Amino acid sequence: MLKNLALRHPYLILFALAWLFRLTTALFFQQPGYSDAYYYADIAQSLWHGRGFQEDFIWNYLGRPLPVTPFANPSSTYWLPLTSVVIYLGYLVSGGTGFFAAQIPMTLLSAALAPLCYYIAVDIFGPNLGARYGWFSGFLAIFCGIYAPYFVQTDNFAPFALLTALFLVCNYKALRLKPDVSHNRSHILKLMALAGILAGLSYLTRVDGVFLLVVAVLSLPVYRYLLHGETALNWRGLGVMLLAFAVTVTPWLWHNLGVSQQLFPGGGLKTLFLREYDDFFSYVKPLDLSYYLNQTMPVPDWGIGPLLLSKLSALWQNLLIVGRGTLFIMLPLFGLGLFCRLNVGTSPKTNLKNNLPDLSLSWGKGGTLWRRPEFLPFVLYLVLLYLAMSLLFTFPSTRGSVFHSSGGLLPFIYLAIAVGLDMAIVGLGKISRPKAAASRLRVYRAVLVLASIFLAFYYILNPPPEWKNDYPQLRQVAAWLDANGQADAVLMVPDAPTYYYATGKPSIVISSDPLPIDLQLAKQYGATYLLLQPSHAPAALTPLYRQHAYPGFTLAARFGEVELYKINF
Repeated sequence: MLKNLALRHPYLILFALAWLFRLTTALFFQQPGYSDAYYYADIAQSLWHGRGFQEDFIWNYLGRPLPVTPFANPSSTYWLPLTSVVIYLGYLVSGGTGFFAAQIPMTLLSAALAPLCYYIAVDIFGPNLGARYGWFSGFLAIFCGIYAPYFVQTDNFAPFALLTALFLVCNYKALRLKPDVSHNRSHILKLMALAGILAGLSYLTRVDGVFLLVVAVLSLPVYRYLLHGETALNWRGLGVMLLAFAVTVTPWLWHNLGVSQQLFPGGGLKTLFLREYDDFFSYVKPLDLSYYLNQTMPVPDWGIGPLLLSKLSALWQNLLIVGRGTLFIMLPLFGLGLFCRLNVGTSPKTNLKNNLPDLSLSWGKGGTLWRRPEFLPFVLYLVLLYLAMSLLFTFPSTRGSVFHSSGGLLPFIYLAIAVGLDMAIVGLGKISRPKAAASRLRVYRAVLVLASIFLAFYYILNPPPEWKNDYPQLRQVAAWLDANGQADAVLMVPDAPTYYYATGKPSIVISSDPLPIDLQLAKQYGATYLLLQPSHAPAALTPLYRQHAYPGFTLAARFGEVELYKINF
C-alpha cells in the first residue's frame, strides 16, 4: 500500500514530509537568529502596521545622502523587499505578527525544494531511473544539513533558493529544445519569459539575482559554440527574458526613485571596495577605487599584496559553496557524478541484473553530466557565483553572501550525488561481489540519508550562541531604559535591526571608525547611549573593552557581558 502511494503521489509525499520537518525545525526557534533575519521581520511588521517600507533605525552608512534622522527612513534599499513581503503574507494569514507566523511562508517555500528535486530527476532521466534519483535527492533536500535551520529563518534563504532553482529549470528546458521542431520557437519564448520573471523576483529577494541573467546569456554560446550542442534557444528568447526581468523589477525601481530620487539607493556597489569587512560599517571611509588601491587614506598593511591575498583567501573559503550542500562527506560523489556519462543507446532500465544504469567516467564526451543542457546552467551559475563573489565582493562573500545565494544549487547537487553514488557502486562491482550492487545501493543511500538527518539536527540544536543570547540581552536593556526614564532614548548599537525587533526602539549602528567619529554620529542623530556587545562590536571599540571608559562615554549599566555607556557631548 505504501509503495503504491509513493508511486502515485511522490510530489505530495515529499512535500508533506519536508513541510513536517520544516515545521518541527521552526519550533526550535522563538525569534530570528541574526541581523538579516531580524531586518526582514522588522520591515514586514512595518507593512503590517500600515507604514509601508520604512525603518526606524540606521544600520549602515553606505547609502548617500545619509538619512536625516533615525525615524521613518525608506527601507529595503540594500536588503531588498520581497522577503519582507513573503513574511507579511504569513502575518496576513495568521492575523498577527508572531514569529511562527513569519516562519510559515519560509517552511512552505523551502519544503517545495524536495518535490522539485524529484521533478528535475524524472524530467532529466525519465520515469524509471529518474524516480529512483528523485526519491534519493528529495530526501536529501528534506534534511539538507546546515541549511536546515536557515530555511526556517525570516531570511531570504528559502525564497531565493526556490526562485533560483526554478530559473535554472526554465533555462535548461529552453536550452535542450531542438531547433528543427517548429513549435519549439513559441515554447522558447514562454520559457524565457517565465525565466525573466523568476530572475526579477530573485533580484527583488537578493541583488545576486542579476547573476541569473548572465547565466542564461552565457548558456547559449557556451552550449552552441563551445560544446557544439544544438538548441532552439536564441537571442530573441534571451531578449524576451531581459524584457520580462525589466517589467518585474521596474515597480520597485520606480518606488526607489520616488522615495530617494535614486534607482539604487543602497550603496551596495561600495562593497566592491572594502579593504576589510568592518569597512561595511564605516562612516568616513570613501569606499571607492582610490581608497581600494590605497591611494586615499593609505595604511601600511594594505596594498597589492594584501589585496591579492584577500582574493586568494576568499577563493579558498568559498569552496564551501559545494561543501555545504554535499555535507562534505558526499563531495567525492558529487564530483564523480558530474563526470559520469549515461551511455548513448541505453535505456534507464539498462543492466537490470544489478539495477544500475550503464554509466562510465568521461570528461569531454557528449552526455557527460556537466556538459548536458540540463546541468550546464547549474554549472555556469556555480562557477559565476563562486568567481564573481570571491573576486569582486570579496569580504561580504565570506561572511554569508555566497551561503545565502547557493541554496538554489541544492537540487542539482543532490542529483549529481545520486549519479555519483551509482558510479561508485559500478566501480565497487568491478572489484568484488558484482551481484551485491542492489543491496549495496540500498545500504549506502540509507547511510547518506541518515547522515543528512544527523547533521541537520546537529545544526538545528547547536546554532551560534548569538541566536539565543541577543534577544533576551536586548530586552534587559530596554527594561533598564524604561525603568530609568529613558524609554525614548536613541541608542548606538552594533546591530540596529536586532535591537529594533527586540525593543521597538530607534537606534543607529556603531561605526567601525574610531570612537570620536561615533561621538560625532551620536550628536548628529541625537543618540544618548552606546551599547557594547562583545560578540558584535568592531575593533574600534577596543578602548571600551579594556578600560570601560573613554572621553565622552561613561559606563551606566552592566547586563552580564553587555555594557551600556552614557554618551556625554
